[in-house]
Amino acid sequence: MQDIHFFENQIQFQKYPFQASSIYPNGSVASEDISEILITRFPPEVRLKSGEVLFVSAVHKESLELFAESNKIPIVSRVDTWSFICEEFLDTEFSDEDKERVYRLLENEGLDRNFVSETRQFLYIPMMAYNSIMWDWAHLGLYDVLTAISGQFPYGEKVKFTEEAFHDFYWEAMKLAMRERNR
Repeated sequence: MQDIHFFENQIQFQKYPFQASSIYPNGSVASEDISEILITRFPPEVRLKSGEVLFVSAVHKESLELFAESNKIPIVSRVDTWSFICEEFLDTEFSDEDKERVYRLLENEGLDRNFVSETRQFLYIPMMAYNSIMWDWAHLGLYDVLTAISGQFPYGEKVKFTEEAFHDFYWEAMKLAMRERNR
């Protein structure tokens, strides 16, 4: 389990789960390297000026918010593109109207239907395996995708990406996340 410590002007991560990350497995991030914090995400996100999204367990939400305030780091809300891409994998039925609404929303974010469909198809097996264990019906996002494709869930070894494929996907996923518009 990931462990996080907050200091005056840095966040220290221990046992960070994603091997492609700049802080894997243990590392720290200085406050001046953080562009913004998304406190309402599941889990909360620390976005770096270098273009990487780091995840902080929700149990540290209050500490993260205090850290942001004391270091004058913007707390923002953005369209959660990955949650809309992953909506198809939720343990929920969606009407054709709901599916169309999501496609239109993603098109407004600059993602055409072919890209969304191809991404969903690419992630289908690991995400379905992941959510067959999690049974999430409300939200799946980038953290869940990375957990699924890294095989870090029961029986995940069967669907995990190779180290190289994970690394490539990780950084492409970061680029997409960093494009998200403010709400």
